[in-house]
Amino acid sequence: MPTINEASSSSSSSPVNTMAQKIRKLLALADGNKNENERNSAMKLALELLSKHNLEMSHVTDISEDVDVIEYDAFLKLDPWIRTIMHAACTLYYTRFIMRPIYSGYYSDRKEWHPTFVGTAENIDCTMEIASWLIDSIRKESNWLFREAYEKRSFRVGAADRILQRANQLIAEEKQVCGSTPSNSLMVLRNQLESANQKFMDKKNLGTFQSRGSYHDRTAYGLGQSYGNNVNLGKTGKVKALSYHSPSS
Repeated sequence: MPTINEASSSSSSSPVNTMAQKIRKLLALADGNKNENERNSAMKLALELLSKHNLEMSHVTDISEDVDVIEYDAFLKLDPWIRTIMHAACTLYYTRFIMRPIYSGYYSDRKEWHPTFVGTAENIDCTMEIASWLIDSIRKESNWLFREAYEKRSFRVGAADRILQRANQLIAEEKQVCGSTPSNSLMVLRNQLESANQKFMDKKNLGTFQSRGSYHDRTAYGLGQSYGNNVNLGKTGKVKALSYHSPSS
């Protein structure tokens, strides 16, 4: 049986600790190297090793693994195009959302889907703020351009589709290009938040929902995509947020 000192020595040289030390060196190289290509290569290799060995960023950094993940209920009817906007906003601001049914009508026979956001309180606020602004902007633009309901709907679907594509592209580029220290820090933060969100979601018994994103007017859809291609996804001005409350309140 090993002594305490022997056990400690054995633990410090375990495969996990050895790999963690290697990843720390790569992260340090990514943060401190003046050569952009070497920085990018070091960060890419560090992330690949994390994934390959199923390690969390908290195993190799001083960042605490504890992230205060909560959920908030928002009351907003989730039309197909609005669901797409929600996905885009959540992608950009480190959050997730769950669709929950709300029943109404005299016999409670009408069902509407509304979102419940999962993430930190600060990130949920950011997600809801940008989602609210995007939804309001798309509605106003479609109402100004078109008279028929099917044209407005096609425009909104086109704008939402393009915004989600842009959000996914931005995150993909962020993961590939980690040239400067702020970018590396952002990747560490994103890894921590995504891991915490996933652990929270894993505790729930969730099903899947098949989204319907059809449109009826090609011209209106194309104009919507053009609008979604140019709308600002990083608005910082304070806008009216969607109303929400904590389930515990």
